[in-house]
Amino acid sequence: MKLNKWPLFFISSVILFYSAAVQAIEVFPIVKDIRQDSPRDNFITVKSAFRSSDTEVQGEDSNSQRYEFVTLELFRVTNPGDTNENRVKELGTADPTLLFSPTKLIVPYGEERKVRILPLKPVGYETVYRLRIRPSYPEKESDKGKVRFAVGYDVLLRYLPPGKHTAGISLTCKGNAWTLRATGNVRSELRNLIIDGRKDRKSFNVYPQHARSLTVNRHLSFEMDGKLQVYDMCEHKE
Repeated sequence: MKLNKWPLFFISSVILFYSAAVQAIEVFPIVKDIRQDSPRDNFITVKSAFRSSDTEVQGEDSNSQRYEFVTLELFRVTNPGDTNENRVKELGTADPTLLFSPTKLIVPYGEERKVRILPLKPVGYETVYRLRIRPSYPEKESDKGKVRFAVGYDVLLRYLPPGKHTAGISLTCKGNAWTLRATGNVRSELRNLIIDGRKDRKSFNVYPQHARSLTVNRHLSFEMDGKLQVYDMCEHKE
């Protein structure tokens, strides 16, 4: 089952293993800013969700209890901010911008491992990726006839451009279709939207190079950078 809201986590395909539904791993953070000029900070931590009491309860000491097997995939999001994300695999493209290492993990129970995000070149504007992290058990580690539901994660990676970061919004209107575009080089974060006098969504991000639209008849207001922005009949009101 796939969920498209973030921070994202999902119940992956049923994996033949334990009979109980157990959270095999924990991942943090689930939203991460990536910067080329701070390579030591560009990592995600994958931690075994095992507790010492789990082994005592199970009363077993098999390989499947001692390790978590994890697979990873990286996707670039071509329509950041939209509810239904369009994702393109980054690895295998002719000219990838990001890499990650390792591509597979074996995490001993109770321990953690780091996944390094490796920028290959700078970007001119904020670019969004998803790092998909899933438990994945080799056939030899599975007990046939038993079922396990594995919890996986889609980590949001925001690869930021070097230098000064700027944000801003431009608005164009055609009837009740109001189109917002980011004028800076990073996302513009709109909060507490009110459309035609009614409360709408609490957050609405507009990313560079990807316009987003709202259905508005007359009035739109929101907070951005701590300031109230008001538009009436598509004109900004000071």
